[in-house]
Amino acid sequence: MDAYYLYGMGLEQYEQGNYSKAIEYFEQSNVIEEHFKTYERLFECWKKLGKTEKANDCIEKAYRMNPRNDKTAFEYAETLAGSGDTERALAVLDEITERNPSCKKAREFAEHIIGSNEDGNRNFRSYDRHDERIAAIFHGTTI
Repeated sequence: MDAYYLYGMGLEQYEQGNYSKAIEYFEQSNVIEEHFKTYERLFECWKKLGKTEKANDCIEKAYRMNPRNDKTAFEYAETLAGSGDTERALAVLDEITERNPSCKKAREFAEHIIGSNEDGNRNFRSYDRHDERIAAIFHGTTI
């Protein structure tokens, strides 16, 4: 069996809701040949099973293998924000919008993160560490 076949078997199990079985196939696939998409799928399975730490480890591996994939990067930013690392989450969202200025989802999530970190009297333009980059994210421009 090759990695792609095992990945396909894992995908089939995932789509049927058999997340534990899908994990077995995805992990076997990664033993043969690691791929960021396989780690992304493992992230989804572990997340469905409520295993947050394992899920987060998988999405971090996927991101490190391919930081230019917007879906993977966005999911990684969500996990960073969820664990309280909003500065790194904003940096990842910044990378997404820099290469894909029309990515509304990344801009809106950055706005949500900033809004939840503020005291109610500040807007994104007054955000301490990322002032210019965040303004660029919201205006769809680059600096």
